Amino acid sequence: MLGLLTPIASAQDEPPGDARLAGLSVRYFNETWRLEPIRATEMGVHDYDDRLPDLSAAGYATRIAFTRKLLGELRDIDPTTFGAEGSYDARILQARLESTLVSLQQRETWKHNPALYSGQAASAIFSLLERDYAPLRERLRAAIAREREIPALLDDGRQNVTTVDAVTGQLAKAEIAGSRDFFEHVVPAAFAGLRDAKLQAEFNESNRAVVEALAAFQTAMDAGPLLHPAGTYAIGTPLFARLLELQELAPLSPADYERAGETALAQTKADFVAVARAIDPAKTPQAVAGELGAHHPAAADLLKTASDDVVALRRFVVAHKILDLPADDDVKVVATPEFARETTFASMNAPGPLERTATQAFYNVTPADPDWPAQRREQHLAYFNDYAFPIVSLHEVYPGHYANFAIDRHLRLSAIRKLIVSGSFAEGWAHYDEQMMVDEGWGNGDPHVRLAQLQLALQRECRLLVGLREHTQGMSVDAGTRFFEENAFMAHEPAHREALRGTQDPLYGYYTLGKLEILKLRDDYKAKLGRNYTLEGFHDALLAHGDPPLTILRKILLGADDDGKLLSSAPGVPDKESRGRAE
Repeated sequence: MLGLLTPIASAQDEPPGDARLAGLSVRYFNETWRLEPIRATEMGVHDYDDRLPDLSAAGYATRIAFTRKLLGELRDIDPTTFGAEGSYDARILQARLESTLVSLQQRETWKHNPALYSGQAASAIFSLLERDYAPLRERLRAAIAREREIPALLDDGRQNVTTVDAVTGQLAKAEIAGSRDFFEHVVPAAFAGLRDAKLQAEFNESNRAVVEALAAFQTAMDAGPLLHPAGTYAIGTPLFARLLELQELAPLSPADYERAGETALAQTKADFVAVARAIDPAKTPQAVAGELGAHHPAAADLLKTASDDVVALRRFVVAHKILDLPADDDVKVVATPEFARETTFASMNAPGPLERTATQAFYNVTPADPDWPAQRREQHLAYFNDYAFPIVSLHEVYPGHYANFAIDRHLRLSAIRKLIVSGSFAEGWAHYDEQMMVDEGWGNGDPHVRLAQLQLALQRECRLLVGLREHTQGMSVDAGTRFFEENAFMAHEPAHREALRGTQDPLYGYYTLGKLEILKLRDDYKAKLGRNYTLEGFHDALLAHGDPPLTILRKILLGADDDGKLLSSAPGVPDKESRGRAE
């Protein structure tokens, strides 16, 4: 079941720098998967399914040394020996290596977040359950082998964690408890169908040991670093700026980042209020948005509704010439597996880029549990209301994440371009699609559809600003919660969850950032092509190169016409042509 990369003989006319980079990248990925077996499983490399990463201090030292060595070798390649594609890939790989060192040497979350260890324990088994890439018996054997190593992994966590700030500690307690619940209830249920008394006995023993080890880990954390919280989750302005630069491959300052978020939020909020007043001027915008949830499919019709929407979305994409979809695209709408239902409403489950067996893509939709109280069932179904549900589906499937995946697998990409994904591009593309599809006529001008799209945009724009301000301007979680409530018109609990998420993910504004960068690139590409421009042509060109940062795509699509600017002076505002069609 070997899934490791092998060096490819260089073409006779390949630039020497590109050839050296290709060999170095093969070594990078193969060694990374050996050091990070869980990530290997997720990528579709199953050589290490029975192993766990070494999370001891020595293990982290090995990662740091390996990363620094590769970075040194990469910098030793004469940049004048690269071709255009090689020069782009070198920048992408260098940013990945430097980001890794920032995480391991400067942020050092492995010393300050207990949930990293309980999360790795859960991910080790979840990655074996998520896809049927091998018979259940084989995956159970791998799970047993990994479970036997989990107590030692948690012991490493006890040795490594020194101080934990109060907010991270609060989240860690909940996440460790969630991991315990996963092993107590979800994992046994997932393997219960296998009729093999010997294997089941081995599994019961290893799983019980994991539950006990997690309980001991929680006790040790409660009596140690969580008892007296210290430090801060905030990474500070210099580190925020560095991570932003590495993410975008451009010197985008925190001030410009904030200004773009503020401009987008102001425009979206004004549009949201205007649309809400047009629907019902006697009610507050929040009340109008709250009423969207009253119109939703029956619980029994949830999957059929999703399937019908996916068919309708694909038909719309083709009919309106949004994107040239591959003829063999195939995604199935299914109920979210029981072991994943607590953490998601809807999600795209595409195979890893190197998966060779379980290659079917699934759109997971979480059903309402018939045993839930009526109020909880209604709240769950309200999320899938008639206006927002298709927008969620277009983000996840057509023309969003799944369409991007389906196109990528047909492209001849380097290992770097195939395996390193820019979050701001991938999530920016799917978020851009929400606005673009409504601009192009999805929803037939129904203001309720536009309102649903705008509220999702407000949420993402608030993420950009709250993440920045929590980490660089001293914004508290309570202040962040109020910001979501007042600017995204969210209820208190989801607003609070969003503000907490920002403490752990400083740059979770990449949804909005990527969308704004795509809008700027679209305008520039349209200006370059003039009368030859089409929306479909732009989207096809945008998705023809994998998922690199927009900085790279600007150079590929614009060439000498690239002005080097990622953001426009008025981000988030559709051009008059699009706004006219939408209205």
